[in-house]
Amino acid sequence: MKRNLRSLTMLSLIAGSLVLFSCKNEENKNDAPEPMQHEMHQPDEQAKKETYKGEELQAEFKDEKTAKTYNLYIEIKDAFVNTDADSAAEKAAKLAEAASDNEEIAAIATTIAETDDVNKQREAFSKLTVAMEPVLVNALESGAIFKQYCPMAFEGKGDYWYSNSKDIFNPYYGDKMLKCGRVEATIQ
Repeated sequence: MKRNLRSLTMLSLIAGSLVLFSCKNEENKNDAPEPMQHEMHQPDEQAKKETYKGEELQAEFKDEKTAKTYNLYIEIKDAFVNTDADSAAEKAAKLAEAASDNEEIAAIATTIAETDDVNKQREAFSKLTVAMEPVLVNALESGAIFKQYCPMAFEGKGDYWYSNSKDIFNPYYGDKMLKCGRVEATIQ
C-alpha cells in the first residue's frame, strides 16, 4: 500500500512539474522565440468577468482582400480567446463568404460556422491557421504579424495561431490558460 502511494505521489510530482515548466515565464532573449508569459493558473474572478477586446492591427497588407480575410481570422481568434462559440460561428460565416475564392479557407470557416461546440470549432481553427499561412507570407506592405504557439493545446500536442501583438491571448484555452504560449515567428 505504501509502495503504491509513494509511486502515485512521484508520478503526480513529475506530471505537475511538466505542466508548470510547459508554461513558465523566462527572460526575453534577442532573436530567440519569446518564452511563455505565465505559468498555468486559474484566473481570478475579475479576469473571468472581463472580455478580451483584441489588439489593433500593426500591419498593412498589399491587397484589401487579404486584409479582410486576416481581420476576420483575428475576429474568430478573439472569439475563442473569450470562449464564445456563437461569435466564432458568426465571424466564421463571414469569413467563408469573404474567402469564397479560397476553397480551403472557406470550407474550414464553414465548419466553424456550422457547429456550436467550441472544442470542435477550435479544432477547425487549428486547420484554419495552417490554411492562412500561405495567404499571409509575403502579403504585408509594412508592419508585422506574430505566429504564436501553445505547447499545451490539444492534449500536449501543441498548436499555432496568428496575432496582431506579441502579447499572448490563447485561443485554444481562453480564460483557462489565457497567457500560455509564446511567439514562434514574425511575418514581416
